[in-house]
Amino acid sequence: MKAKQMENYLLETYGKVVHEMEAMEYACSELANLHDIKAEDIFFFMVENKPIDAMYTHSYGFNTKSGRVLKLEFNDIYYNYQ
Repeated sequence: MKAKQMENYLLETYGKVVHEMEAMEYACSELANLHDIKAEDIFFFMVENKPIDAMYTHSYGFNTKSGRVLKLEFNDIYYNYQ
């Protein structure tokens, strides 16, 4: 998923964008490659807390350890993007 697609989705859904979209694209792509899943799945997990079944990120509506680790990894990559 490209930065422009993410930005368009956020604008259409929420009416504004408060994120650095290039950093978000980079973080989603890096994690997708690392965990062998789609970048789009990472994006929706981070933005809308949508479960990623292949990674067992949720149980009874709450983030599992796997989901919490994924969020920490995303934050590390996103905030250290240059």
